Amino acid sequence: MTNIEAVKVSPILSSTGADEPPAAGARVSTDKAHDERNTDAQVPDTPETRAVADAQLARPYALALATRSFHTSMGPMDVQVPAQSTLGRWRTQLDDAFKGRGFLSWAKEQGLDSKSLKVDPFAGELTGIVNGKIHTFSLEDNSGWSDISRVLLSIARVIAPKPGQAFSYPWPDGKVPLYTVGRFYAEPIDLSPSQAAAHREKLRAGSAFEFAPVGHASQRSVEALVEQGEALGDDANRHALIAALNAQVDDAEGKIDLNNVMVPIDRRSSLFIKEQRREISVAQMLENKGHRLPGNRAQALGLANALSFDLAHRMPGADGGGVRHIAGLLNKTALRKMKAVVDPWKLKHASPAPDSHAGAGSFIRSLINRPGAPAQKMILDNPSLALDQLIRTPDAQTLGLDIQKRISSAESPTGAIEALTAALLQDLDPNPDKSCFNVAGYNLYQRDNMGASASEIVKRFTTYLETKLGADVAPLAAQLLLSAVAPELKVKNIPPELVFGSYTWTEFSIAVALVEQGDRGGASGNMTFRQIVDYADVQLNILEDEDALASMSINPLRAWGVANKVIKYSPDGQYTPEEVEQSQRVLKKQKRELEWARTELLKPPPTRESEALSEFKRVYPDVDPTKTTLCSVMDSRYIVSPLDVYMTKPFEPDRWKSRDEKELPWTQMKSRFSELDNNIGQTFAEKFEGYKKTQAAGWAIQFKYQASLLSMAEQERISQSTVTFMRVSRPFLGTEETNNLQLYPGRQPRKPTPHELKELEGGQGLLMKVEGGQGAVEYFSYFPALGKIVKEKGVPAEQPNFDDRRYFSPGYEARVPGTYNVFTEFATNNERDSPDVIGEARTPYFSQRNGSLGAAVGDFFTKDYDYLKTKLFGETRIEKNTRANQAVNNFLLSLIPFYDGIKDAIDGNVAGAAFNIGFDFLGFFLPGASAANRALKLGKSAGKVLKRSFFAGVGASVGVTDIVDLPKNFKRGIVALGKDLKTVRKHSDEVLARLKGNYRFYEVTGSYKEGDIVKGFYQVESDGVSRPVVALFKKGAWYAYSTVTNTPFGPQLAQFGVLNALTPSDKP
Repeated sequence: MTNIEAVKVSPILSSTGADEPPAAGARVSTDKAHDERNTDAQVPDTPETRAVADAQLARPYALALATRSFHTSMGPMDVQVPAQSTLGRWRTQLDDAFKGRGFLSWAKEQGLDSKSLKVDPFAGELTGIVNGKIHTFSLEDNSGWSDISRVLLSIARVIAPKPGQAFSYPWPDGKVPLYTVGRFYAEPIDLSPSQAAAHREKLRAGSAFEFAPVGHASQRSVEALVEQGEALGDDANRHALIAALNAQVDDAEGKIDLNNVMVPIDRRSSLFIKEQRREISVAQMLENKGHRLPGNRAQALGLANALSFDLAHRMPGADGGGVRHIAGLLNKTALRKMKAVVDPWKLKHASPAPDSHAGAGSFIRSLINRPGAPAQKMILDNPSLALDQLIRTPDAQTLGLDIQKRISSAESPTGAIEALTAALLQDLDPNPDKSCFNVAGYNLYQRDNMGASASEIVKRFTTYLETKLGADVAPLAAQLLLSAVAPELKVKNIPPELVFGSYTWTEFSIAVALVEQGDRGGASGNMTFRQIVDYADVQLNILEDEDALASMSINPLRAWGVANKVIKYSPDGQYTPEEVEQSQRVLKKQKRELEWARTELLKPPPTRESEALSEFKRVYPDVDPTKTTLCSVMDSRYIVSPLDVYMTKPFEPDRWKSRDEKELPWTQMKSRFSELDNNIGQTFAEKFEGYKKTQAAGWAIQFKYQASLLSMAEQERISQSTVTFMRVSRPFLGTEETNNLQLYPGRQPRKPTPHELKELEGGQGLLMKVEGGQGAVEYFSYFPALGKIVKEKGVPAEQPNFDDRRYFSPGYEARVPGTYNVFTEFATNNERDSPDVIGEARTPYFSQRNGSLGAAVGDFFTKDYDYLKTKLFGETRIEKNTRANQAVNNFLLSLIPFYDGIKDAIDGNVAGAAFNIGFDFLGFFLPGASAANRALKLGKSAGKVLKRSFFAGVGASVGVTDIVDLPKNFKRGIVALGKDLKTVRKHSDEVLARLKGNYRFYEVTGSYKEGDIVKGFYQVESDGVSRPVVALFKKGAWYAYSTVTNTPFGPQLAQFGVLNALTPSDKP
C-alpha cells in the first residue's frame, strides 16, 4: 500500500489563473540542473522515450493529486518532471527561451525582476515586478515585448494552450507546478471531495495511473520540438546580430568595417545547419538577408533598430490573427475551379425553407449557419474575433482543404484558411478590380467620408452592407472585405483624432502598406497604431527601394487628392500618373505650411533682456553683462549688472563704476558705447510684433487645416455662408447695495470693471455663427487644444446651461447654474470663393475664403498678446528701484492659448512646449513622436525627434513621375517601377522590391532543385499586372514564399518569371 502522506510536495509561485499577481520569488535552475540537462540531452527524443518518461511522471502526479486535499500551504504543489518526458522537453525549451539574449536584454532595459513572473500564453501577456510595482506587458504596448516574445510565447502555448492557463515562472529545479502538469496532460486537477476520495482509494488498491494520449500531438511532437529549437537558434542569431550592430564605433574616418566583426552562430539555428560553422561575419550575415551594409555607426544603429521589429509575430496563424489574402494570386482558371467546389457546397447546405432576408443565398451566411459558427452576439460585439472563429470552424477547414487541393495551393498551416477566405471574398465581390475605391460597390474613400475616423468609415461601410447581406452578416463581411482592400481600417487603437482627408491619414496608410508589402499580408491587423508608426519610422531609414515607396503611396495619394478636391473623382477609379503627381505636390505644400506653423508656434518669444544680451555680446563678445560687476558712484552698496545699465532708459553709464576694472574695464568700454543700439526697448517691440504676426499666421494655418477636414456637406455650407466669429463670456453677476441708509438695504447689479469683464472671457475657444441662405443658421466651436471644429446643437445663446467648459482654461471655477453666456461679435466674413477658381485654390485648405477665415482666427487667438509683451519687457534692477512698472496678473496671461507651452519654449523645454501647445491634437499629431525613446537611445536629441517629420516629405525624392508605364494602359497593363525606362528594360531584375531573405534572381534558362528560393515577377491574366514575388520551388512547381514565416502560400505560379519576356531583343 502506498503511504500517501509520505509523498513530498513543495509550494512555488501561484499558477491558478491569470488574475493573480506574481509571487515574490522562486528558485532558479542551478549548475547541477544544467549538468543534468546535458546528460538528458544525450537521450534521443523519440515517441518511445517520451512514452516511458511520461509513464514515470504519471505516478508522482497521481500521488501529488491524491495528497492535494491535505495540502495546507498557500502556494500550489510541485511535481518532479523527468527531463525526457514530453512536458520535460518543452520545459527545457521554455527555460532556454527565458535565458536567451533577447529576453534578458529586454528585461534589464525594462527593469523587470525576472525571478518573479507570470506568463499568460493565450493572451500573450507577461506580468512581473518593475521598480517595485506589478506591471503587465502585452502584445499591444510599446515596450518591445511583442518583438522579443514570439518564440517564447509559441513554446509557452504548447505547455498551456488554452485560455485561463496562466502560470508563474521560473519553476524549481526539475519540477513543474501540479496545475501546469495536469493541464498539459489534460488531467483533472480540482477534484471534489468524493472524487479525491475515490482517486486515493484506487491508488491504495494498487490501480495503475496513466496519462491519456498527449493532446495537441502535432504541436508537441518530436518534429515540432526540433522546429522550436531551430527558431530559438535563429532568434539567438538575430539578437547577436543586433548586439553587434549596436556595439559599432566609428574609426578616425567616421567609418565601420563589418567584414571583420564576427558573431557566433547558434548550433540550433538554421544557419548552423546550413553552414556548419561556429561564427560568421556581420557583413556576410547582412548580405545573406538582403541588407545593404551600413557604413558608419549611425547607419548601423538604424539598421539594428529596424531589425529589432519582429513581424512574424504579427502574421496570421492557424489559430487566429486574421488571414493573409491570396486572391491577388488567383487566375481565371483557379477562380473557376474554386467556384466548382463552393457552388455544390452552398447548394447542399442551403436553408430548406425560403429565406427572404438580404443575402439569403450568400456563401458567408451558409457558413454562419453551420455548427461551431460564432454566436450572433459575438458577431455584433466583436466582428473581428467572430470572423477569426468562423473561418476556423471544422466545416470551414474541411471546405478550405477541398478548395486548396482543387486550386493546387501550397500546403501550409494557414493554407486552408487562405483558400476559404479567397472563396468568401469572391462570393461577396466578384469584381476582379476590387479596391478601396470600389469594394462590393462601395467607395471607402469617397468625399462624403472626408473628416471621418476609421471607426466611422467602418460603421458606414457595415451599414451599406446590411442592405445587401442583412444586419446579422454585414459586420463579418465588412471585416473580411476591409482586410483585403483597406487593411489600414483594421489596425488596432487608431486615435479618433486621425481622420480621412488629413495628411497624417495619408502617411498612416503608407505606413500600413510598408507593413503589408510583399508576403506580410494581414500583419497590420494584429498591430496597434503606434506599432505601425514605429515600424514605418525605422524602416524608412533603411529603405533602399524608393520605387517601392512610390508604389505604396499611389492609392493613399489618390484618396487624399480626391477628398481634398485636388483631382476630380473618377467613377471607374482610374487616375493618371499626372493626377497622382499633382496630389503629391499639393499635399507636400500643405505639409510644409503645417510644419512651418508648428515651428513658429514652438519658437520662444523674444524678450527685452534677450535682445539686449544679444546686442551687448555683439559689441563686447568677451564680457558677461549679466554679472553684477557695477556699483553706483554715489553708493557702492548699490550693485547692478552692465545689462541693467544698458537696458534702462535713459542710458547713463557715468552714474556707474566697475567694482573691479580688471574683471570689467568699464572705463575702457565707454568709448564703444555709441556702437550699441540706443533704443533696445523699441527693437524688442518690433521683434515682438513680428513674433505676434507669425503666431497669428500659425493659428490661421491650424484653423484652415481643421476647416478642410470637416465633412463635405459642412464645408459646402460654410463656403456659401456668412461667418461671424463670436467671443464667449460668462455673465457678470456682481451686485452692490442700494439705499444703504435703510435697515434692510437692497442690492442691484453693478457695473463691472474692465478687468472683471476680462476674467469672464473664454479665450480658449471661438464660436462661429454660420448664416446660410433662407435664414438657416448653424453654430460651430473651434478649440485649438482639441484640434477640431465642433458642431454645436441648437442656438448657444438660448441655452441656460450651454457647455462652455472648453472655452476656459483647465481649473477655472465652475459656472453658476442656470445662467446664460454672453456672446460678443469679434469679426464677420462675407467673402465667397469664385466658382471659376482653378488649380490648388480649389482645395478647401488653400481656398481664399478659408484663408480669410483663418486670418480672423489668428487675430482672435493673439489679441491678448499685449499682456505677454508687457511680461516679456520685464524690468531691470534699476527700474525696479526707481519706478513701479505695470504688473501683469497671471490670470491675464492664462487667457493666452497654450501660455504654458510658450513658457516651456522660453525655458528651452521643446518637448514640454510640444505637449503644452497640444500638438497631439493639432492635426499633425506627431506620428513619429512615439519613436522618441528609440531615437534617444541612438543618440538623437529630443528636439531633433520633434522637428523631423514622419516621412520627411512623402516621396520627397521619389516623384510619382518616376512610375514607368510600359504599356499604354496604366490601370491594367504590366506595370514596372523604375526611374528610367531603358534602365528598367536593361536591368529588369533590379527594379524589384528588396524583399528580405536569402534568395537569387529567377532566370528562365536556369535549372532549379527542390527548395530553391528566388525572386521574379508573377502575372495574373485576370488583371494583366505583373507583381514582384519571392518564390519557392516545390514538387516541380513554383509557389509564393513568405520570407517572414518561411512558408509557401497560395496557388502554383503558372505565369512566374514572365518579366524576362518584357526584355527587348535589341539591347540599348
